[in-house]
Order: sequence, then C-alpha cells, then structure tokens
Amino acid sequence: MAIDSHTWPPFDEATKTGSASLLRERPPVRARLGIILPGVNTVVEPWFGRVVGADISVHASRMLLTSQVTAEALQRMDHEEGMDAAACIASCRPDVIAYGCTASSIVQGLDYDKRLQQALEAETGKPCFTAVGAIIDALRVLGIHKISIASPYTDAIDHAEKQLFETAGFRVLGTANLNIRDSFELASPDARQIYELARRAWHPDADALLISCLNMNSQEIVELLENRMGRPVITSPTAVLWKLLRTAGLQDRITGYGSLLAIH
Repeated sequence: MAIDSHTWPPFDEATKTGSASLLRERPPVRARLGIILPGVNTVVEPWFGRVVGADISVHASRMLLTSQVTAEALQRMDHEEGMDAAACIASCRPDVIAYGCTASSIVQGLDYDKRLQQALEAETGKPCFTAVGAIIDALRVLGIHKISIASPYTDAIDHAEKQLFETAGFRVLGTANLNIRDSFELASPDARQIYELARRAWHPDADALLISCLNMNSQEIVELLENRMGRPVITSPTAVLWKLLRTAGLQDRITGYGSLLAIH
C-alpha cells in the first residue's frame, strides 16, 4: 500500500529515535585529492582512504590496462585512455590530480613524463603530476643522490627504470625485480616477499631505497626497512600521497609509513 507523504512527520521529529547521526554537522572538506589509475590497481584507493584525515576525500578514475605488463600495453593505456580519465576525474573538482602509474612513464622516458604532466594540466586546468615526478621530487627533498631500486616489474621494465632515474640525475647502485608479467598480480607480493626483494636490491652505499609500482603494498613495510637500514625508503604509494597532500597545501603528517610522510 502506498504511504501518503502528508502523513510523514517533520524531519526533526523523524530523527529523534535512531537517526541522530543524520543531525551531526559534517566537517568541511579541506581538500579533494584526485588520482588516475590503471584499472587493475587494488592498492591505492583503500590505503589512501584509510590513512588521510576524515576531512580529506580521495577520488579516482581508471584506465583499462591489459593483463600483460608490457611497454606496448602501457603506451596504449596512456595514449588511448589517459586524457579521457583526466577529464573524468577533473569533473569532481579536485584540488590536485596525480597520474598514478609509475611503469607507463618508465617505459616512455623522462621527456615523455614531463610532457604528460603538461598535457594533464592543459586538459584539466588543475595542478597535476605523475608518479615518477612525485618520486623525483621526494628524492630531491630528502637530498638523495644515490639509490637502490626494487620493483615487481619485468626485467625489461626494470632496465628501463634504471635508465630513467639515471637520466634524472641519480646514481643507481643496485636493482632487483620480481619479473611479474600479469598486471593484476603486481599487488600479490606480501610483506615477506617485498622485504626480501628490498634486501636483494639494497646497496650499502646508497642514500635511499626506492620501491616502485603503485599496485604493490610496499608502503606497509617502509618503517620496518627504514629502521633496519637507517636510510630513507621511498615507494610509489608514499611518494604520490605525499605529493598530493603537499600540492593541495596540506601539511598533514602521516605516521607508520616512513619518514617522507611523517616528517616532510
């Protein structure tokens, strides 16, 4: 039977029992953070949403990435879907937008990465940066010159990554990778596997360890590694979140995930 809306009680009366939470004043949103992700990414949204303040909102748009992690698949994703995803995320009016794929810039080089950042800003009218750009900025803020690199990527992408960071002015003293070819499986390594990967990559003369890939839960062991090594550890997830917050004008410190987010 249909209920006559004229018999509904006023809102204040209807919320007296059991719905008091509806009357609480919502805190104003200090910032909206936008991120463009490959569709396979299962790491960024849950972690970002869990660790930022309740008055910061995280929003994402996605690009289709085929199951194989190859230069060709990453280039197709960028060139066919990147700007559409940028326009989509810009429609929720974020304060800043991150392009959340490290590997797509790695395989196309540093000059491409810079052009991508410029194209994203032209498309959206918002401050934008790439994952590689965030990592480089984080390394420079920390005064890092010599690095070791760990990643879940294939041998070919690992080699290209070493070249990119050397082109950016860093000395790469050691690398190690997991040679994962399935893009969804990039998120599969657990803390033990990532720790052992870091051990293989680490060179004692390095100033810092970089663990790349936004679809791997490397952020979970940053503090453990920093305590063991006595050196900074930068990961794609921590660098991108740090850059999102700082570009949005927020100085929030997030503890438990390394010195970059906790101090800088």
